[in-house]
Amino acid sequence: MRNNYFFSLIFLLVTFNSLGQLIPTVSEQVIIPTPEVYQRAEGQLMLTDNISICSKDLPENIKNYLIDKFNHVYEIRTTVSQVSKDIVFKKIANVPKDWYSINVNETVTITYSSEESCFYAVVSLLQMIEGENGDLAISKCFVQDAPNFQWRGLHLDVSRHFYTVDEVKRFIDLMALYKFNTFHWHLTDDQGWRIEIKKYPKLTEVGAWRDSTVNAHYSTTPRTYTVEKYGGYYTQEQIKEVVAYAAAQYITIVPEIEMPGHARAALAAYPEYSCTGEQQEVPGLWGVFDDIFCAHESTFDFLYGIMDEVLELFPSTYIHIGGDEAPKARWKKCMKCQAVIREHGLKDEHELQSYFIGKMDEYLTSKGRKLIGWDEILEGGLSPNAAVMSWRGFKGGIEAAKQEHYVVMSPGSHCYFDHYQSDSPSEPLAIGGYTPIEKVYEFNPIPEGFTSEQAHYILGGQANLWTEYIPNMQQLEYMTYPRALALAQALWCKKKPDYATFKSTLLANQFSYLERYNVNYSKAVTFAKYEIKKSTNGVKLELAKTASDQVYKVKSSNSKGESVQTLTKNDSITFSRTQSNEIIPCKVEISNNFTEDKQGFTLIEHPSLGLNVELITQPSASYPGKGGETLTDGIIGTRPWKGNEWLGFQDQEIEFQVDLGKKTTIDSLDLSFLQDEGSWIHHPANLRFSVSKNGKKWKYLKNSEIFTDQYKIESTSLLPYRAKLHAKGRYVQIKVTTFDVIPEGLPGENHVPWTFMDELIIYFK
Repeated sequence: MRNNYFFSLIFLLVTFNSLGQLIPTVSEQVIIPTPEVYQRAEGQLMLTDNISICSKDLPENIKNYLIDKFNHVYEIRTTVSQVSKDIVFKKIANVPKDWYSINVNETVTITYSSEESCFYAVVSLLQMIEGENGDLAISKCFVQDAPNFQWRGLHLDVSRHFYTVDEVKRFIDLMALYKFNTFHWHLTDDQGWRIEIKKYPKLTEVGAWRDSTVNAHYSTTPRTYTVEKYGGYYTQEQIKEVVAYAAAQYITIVPEIEMPGHARAALAAYPEYSCTGEQQEVPGLWGVFDDIFCAHESTFDFLYGIMDEVLELFPSTYIHIGGDEAPKARWKKCMKCQAVIREHGLKDEHELQSYFIGKMDEYLTSKGRKLIGWDEILEGGLSPNAAVMSWRGFKGGIEAAKQEHYVVMSPGSHCYFDHYQSDSPSEPLAIGGYTPIEKVYEFNPIPEGFTSEQAHYILGGQANLWTEYIPNMQQLEYMTYPRALALAQALWCKKKPDYATFKSTLLANQFSYLERYNVNYSKAVTFAKYEIKKSTNGVKLELAKTASDQVYKVKSSNSKGESVQTLTKNDSITFSRTQSNEIIPCKVEISNNFTEDKQGFTLIEHPSLGLNVELITQPSASYPGKGGETLTDGIIGTRPWKGNEWLGFQDQEIEFQVDLGKKTTIDSLDLSFLQDEGSWIHHPANLRFSVSKNGKKWKYLKNSEIFTDQYKIESTSLLPYRAKLHAKGRYVQIKVTTFDVIPEGLPGENHVPWTFMDELIIYFK
């Protein structure tokens, strides 16, 4: 077997060597994800306006796909015959699974091992076409490739906002362009049930519709609503149509039916399967709700009936059952649930959730399928046959893999495409967080330090698109692309090129390729990469070391005037501390030659701008900001929150110190904290202040008065903790104490809360 594979490769390479001198280069290759082998030869193969395709060894669906793209994307006519001099396909054995090669000389020869790899070769070939319609060519080259991970996924939530069949097909079409092979279809949640179940018609008659939808962001106060009927669902015939459509492009659809939490839409239709039995509406508010499926036997019969029909529609090996964010408040008061706990000798409600998931695992296993769920299904003990999708970082996936369970990595830090991707003021409203394309590109599904045996259990990775703040297809594409290309690199490539090479390919080739398909992609990758650093009397803005040689125009304006400057790697712009305790908002806009979109932010000049902050307690590796500099850089943490503006901690006590530079009289200080219960982020329980003249001997300010004071800077509303200190010293020490655990009934109950804090403003006498 191995020898046959070796001689097949020798044959292909010798054939290619006859083309002329090889030019081994990555920078000139145009394919994303980057192939394992790309060897360039001299010259180009010019494409005529009528291309002949050999149908021998070419699957019918791939033939139709290629013809469709030639005809409608490149305006090239095609003919099909058993003998062709233009594009030839050859299926071979004794090569790795999903392996393919492309040999471009005077003809194109595609060699492949499986139907999937034949399709991937066609996808690569289409990306290799350069030029304008009517004047198209492919550089002569040799390509050889195979995927690294078997699960290369994108997820779409159609519950919060509904997408039509045609829109879902469009989403699948774009996935196929970059060799994704798994579409995770999130079909049910609190805000809508989207799949027809004939045994339970009220799931779509009632559960598919809500009477109102919250406006603006979840955290906006006071909340307002658009009061109108909203929803929709897919009939079983439509589901079959989409499943077949995806399969023709070698994409498996994994359905998700949420349980035991995120079930309000189902319980609105059938309240008898809740703990209270109370009739409630389908909510138009985002977040997590206490009402979840009751863990009684009648509920399992109900869910088995649903799954019987789901399994008929979806042939996928894995079925996703959710399992995340299931508050236990109702279970604790439910006589039926407590009886189940006693009957089965369970320790608590967490073990009851494990029991719940175990019942579904047994059912799916009996049907020849496999259960996968979010990493909360680890709580109370992991069901024997379950796979884990790790979204709360890598920890859950690591734990599951070490227990020899299969894992799909989908950490929020790298793979949540509903997060912001730039600081541009043109960015559409998002749930929060900050996941730029560079962060996605860093993603590796295999945790550092894993052995090869442990790595065996990592199936791959996936990005998630939760649609609370993605109401239409245009915005969905904007949030997905080009970040999906960075993810494709992480999931396909055995060894991906560095980020600079990827970015070069993106700008030189892939943007125009996306435009061929009319994709509304983000151009945030072209924005300036800048840093706010401490300077002598404040802070300075300069380009990051990784920035290009591009020249940017920076306009800054405040109440005292406006200035316009150019910014290159050798320049910086200074912002100074204010006198007399002034707070001066300065609006900054950065523009470039690539896009009309402008980056923008408000930098606050204040009396402690740029002061040195030493963090005694280190922030989470997921939300490190710029360390202590984050607290005095003049960039105010906003709501909805972006991860790059705040320092995030998951410690019960946080300590840091500020150096004022000299002994002085301190009047008061402001320090803001984020409150976002849905993300497990809470205000602190207590603040303690001390001062010192030398940084060694500290005086605790037991009489410091703390209160909240809301004020507005531009359009950003802040609610800082203001402390009256009335003290003298050079150093200020601040200790932040959180609540021990998140209260019951709230998302993340009984876990240590997150603490997010930002700008520290100190006022002097």
